[in-house]
Amino acid sequence: MNDQFQIKGGGQLGIIAAVIIGGLFYVSGQYLASKPEQVQQETAAQRQIIVQGTGEIQAVPDVVQVSLGVQTGIQPTAELAMKKLSSSFEAVLAAVKGEGIKDEDIKTTNLVINSQYDYKDGRRTLRGFEASESIQVKIRDFGKISDVLGKTVIEGVNQVGGVSFAVDNPDELREEAQEKAIEDARENAKQLAKALDVKLGKVKSFTSSQSGGNAPPIYARAEMMAVEDSVGGPPVEAGSQEIVSTVTITYEIK
Repeated sequence: MNDQFQIKGGGQLGIIAAVIIGGLFYVSGQYLASKPEQVQQETAAQRQIIVQGTGEIQAVPDVVQVSLGVQTGIQPTAELAMKKLSSSFEAVLAAVKGEGIKDEDIKTTNLVINSQYDYKDGRRTLRGFEASESIQVKIRDFGKISDVLGKTVIEGVNQVGGVSFAVDNPDELREEAQEKAIEDARENAKQLAKALDVKLGKVKSFTSSQSGGNAPPIYARAEMMAVEDSVGGPPVEAGSQEIVSTVTITYEIK
């Protein structure tokens, strides 16, 4: 009875062992079957060339943007503050337009009226009201820059935010810079492929970035713009700007 039981038990163990071994062969087979595909993917990822290219364009600014503001100082009432602001700004706008600046090149950027208080012994006392307004003026004739600054200060401008030179429509120049960058990257890829004795395939990816087209602002205090007579102001030079495009291109290797 014991021997018969052992034979039956051994048979069951043999079946279990066979199942386990069969499972191992199946898993191994699946692993080996997937290995070529994995190798192909890794090989494909390695068979590529990544290059960068840079294109630069020297651009001469054709517009200058000037921020001009008027602040009334404290007035007894809000109505008086707004009246004073309106009166001052009418004169400022007249001076700007008198230099040939068109309406579409004048934009209001800020209009504020604030109440002002004194604080003493924990109590708050109303001092009055102060109004301010700012406009952004786009000047296309650089010969008018000094005149616009000088004359508007005389008419009441007491806040000059800065003088920023720019290319008014930089898109064409940016496209030209990008084309140069792409050509530079393409030449770099050809040279690298030749050195490695391989042939370039299709483009797999492309990224680009650009900078330039706007010069840093030149800040100036309104007092510096004031002059004793009604003509002129300090000369301001636009200089030149650099528009830079950088591209990164990934090529397949045949």
